[in-house]
Amino acid sequence: MPKVKIVSDPYRRTTKFFYMGTDWTEICEENNPNSSLLAKKYTEGFFPFKAREIVDELLDEYGDGSSTLEIVFEGPDDEWDELQDVCSSEALAPLVRLERSEKALANARDILPYIREVFDELYPIIAGTADGSAETLDRLRKFRDASSDMIPICVVGNYSAGKSSFINALIGTELLPSGDRPVTARIFQIERSDQQDRASIGFKYADESINVTFTDDGMKVSPSAARGKALDEIAKAVTDGGKSLAERVRAALGAINSFREGKDEPTLSDLVKVRVPFGRGTDWGSGKKIVIFDTPGSNTNSNADHVRVLREAMRGMSDGLPIYVTTYDALDSNDNADLYEQISQMPALDERFAMIVVNKADDADIPEGGFTKEDEEWVMDTVVVRNLYAQGIYFVSSIAGLGAKTSGDFADRHYDRVFRRLQDQYEDPEDKYYTRLFDYDLMPEQLRAKAVREAEACDNRLLANSGLFSVERGIDEFASKYSAYNKCFQSETLLHELIGQTDARLEESGAALESSRAVLSADLDASKNELLDELIQLSISTCEDAVEGYLPNMNEWAKQGVAASGLTSERLREWERDITATKRREMGAEEKRRDAEGKRAAVTANLMSRMQNAWDTRDVLGIAGIAKSFASDWSAAREAEAQSEEIFRGADREASDDLLARVRDQFDEDIARLMQEAESHSKGYWEERAEVSRKALLDLVSDGTDIDDERRDALRSIIVDFRSLSLEEELPEISEIRYPFDPNKLWKAPLRVQYNMELSQRVSKWRSVVELAHEASFREWLHELTDALSLGAVDLNPELRKKFDSVVNTEREIEAQRSKRIRLRSGEKRVSGYMTWQEG
Repeated sequence: MPKVKIVSDPYRRTTKFFYMGTDWTEICEENNPNSSLLAKKYTEGFFPFKAREIVDELLDEYGDGSSTLEIVFEGPDDEWDELQDVCSSEALAPLVRLERSEKALANARDILPYIREVFDELYPIIAGTADGSAETLDRLRKFRDASSDMIPICVVGNYSAGKSSFINALIGTELLPSGDRPVTARIFQIERSDQQDRASIGFKYADESINVTFTDDGMKVSPSAARGKALDEIAKAVTDGGKSLAERVRAALGAINSFREGKDEPTLSDLVKVRVPFGRGTDWGSGKKIVIFDTPGSNTNSNADHVRVLREAMRGMSDGLPIYVTTYDALDSNDNADLYEQISQMPALDERFAMIVVNKADDADIPEGGFTKEDEEWVMDTVVVRNLYAQGIYFVSSIAGLGAKTSGDFADRHYDRVFRRLQDQYEDPEDKYYTRLFDYDLMPEQLRAKAVREAEACDNRLLANSGLFSVERGIDEFASKYSAYNKCFQSETLLHELIGQTDARLEESGAALESSRAVLSADLDASKNELLDELIQLSISTCEDAVEGYLPNMNEWAKQGVAASGLTSERLREWERDITATKRREMGAEEKRRDAEGKRAAVTANLMSRMQNAWDTRDVLGIAGIAKSFASDWSAAREAEAQSEEIFRGADREASDDLLARVRDQFDEDIARLMQEAESHSKGYWEERAEVSRKALLDLVSDGTDIDDERRDALRSIIVDFRSLSLEEELPEISEIRYPFDPNKLWKAPLRVQYNMELSQRVSKWRSVVELAHEASFREWLHELTDALSLGAVDLNPELRKKFDSVVNTEREIEAQRSKRIRLRSGEKRVSGYMTWQEG
């Protein structure tokens, strides 16, 4: 049986393929230069979108046609599920046999909360290294975004494609002006308001930040002293625009959109930020921080400038989802030949997940009942699809979708007229032109099958048939599952960049230190300067050695202590066996089984006995009684077996619950003990390093050749009599570390893997708390001792004391930055560790 392996690492954006000879060999240019599997779309694309194509290529290149192809998979659970869906299809099931490797990656959505915890711990350090440059501020924004739930959605396309109507449908309210002529002249950044009775619009006018707030009481402009033609036009439009919150915001946006600066009129910014409650019939997007960007048509005259504004607006964001809105008759248009390049070069957007929305599908000349194979091939070969196809192509009637959320209630007459014409077509199965637009969607086969099932199960038929439900589902899938891989990957990349930035700051501080030293040296005689320098340098070096050695020392403890506390397969099986046996014994399961077996055996024995008795007595009439007795015995035996099986199932269910309770109790014991051990081990380390530092300073003073005896004795007394390091302060309580262990049922990793990973992560978090507190106490202790020695070593006048303090402060700034770098590297290793392969 031929055998191949897929190794998918979505964190590194790589997919590799292997074939089995005498051993696993990676498929590469050297051994298979013509392999289609080496195409960039497979090796760097997102595996779930290409899974079916990859399996087809593997069958074509490595299947022998006479036996099934064995495919071994290494990767996260989410992708394993997708591959199983692909290979369980009627066409592929007879051709392949799947096997899961023992090596696996955690799902990004499972580890992202832990990575965010690392971010929370490191953010004060990172913010403290900020130098105010645009590059640094950009990196900090990205750092915050990588640890947040923000999902940017960028809607692009031709001006006539109905982008604004599509966004209105998504948010469930008539917010943006729409029409067949270009109506979006600016970029609107739209977020969901937390309150149903509050909305706001923000923009820059005359180089001043303006915020317009809408409530039930009216409209308020901040700052209140702001004046200008644009604000007058907004106020007039709102007064004439209607009474509801949405109508007033829509009127204000219309005024902003149509505003044109006169010769001496201040400029109004191209970026307008809108925060508005989504429609009451819109659950989509709740619980997620989605930011939607509505852009002017890509074929408008000012497109180049708007691309610049959009790039600036999304600066610092990441994991953005590009949605290209077009119409069916424009799929093969060359109007947007450079659109793909613009999207692919925008760091905030990930073109691997691009969605194509074919809007106004109600007016499109699409074939009744769905696409033929030839139709699909034509669509897939159009200009737009060739350049942008990734996640899928969705056919949508935005007005029908919006009407599904507003129950057909529209303020816009055009919307109302179109909806009334379309409603029966998408809602009434008996209508002559009844249409399910989701039947036309094109996407990878296993994703399409799932999308159709979910659309058919949607309880809002109009929403599902309008195609909008499937788009929202695709966005949700990206937001909840796919984007997390990028966030994890970027977190590691950003930490690496920030470590480089810290190194650069260290070099700058080193140069400043040399300058300060030179100034002080010029004013001290050689012997005193040398002694001071030696004291400070020894203090710094012993501190750095202690900090450098701390993590390896604690890691070695963790390697032994945490590993010894981990849950093993043998231990889990032993618990399961003992608990199950106890529970079955308590519930009398074995007795019931023996009783059932006895009754089953009695059926045959009783039948034979009665038959023999009837034969011996020649009781022909008794045969009917034999049949009746047999039926009664058989029924009793079946009932006893059913009772036995139910008792066994009940015992096993209770045993499963008891086993989980046992695991949780063990977890509580393990985490409590390991927290105490971590704190105790850390104390021992720093106390030992304090005495090592004390001895090093004592040796320096004792061996100094240019120190008079009186001063030497005084310095030795300072060192010997100096207080011991105290680490008895109470550490902050981190409540979530002691939360009960709750296995993630959606994560298919074995219980022991989840247990050990959770235990390791919580201990790691506690270690970071202990590390910060103990290291700070050690530094304070060593600094106090060094200062006392320095002042005892030389007699400093006020001017020299000032210079001395400058040198010491610079030295300690460098020391602190080195400590930050160590902590950043530790965080980087923790983040990388979450994304490494686990033995399943």
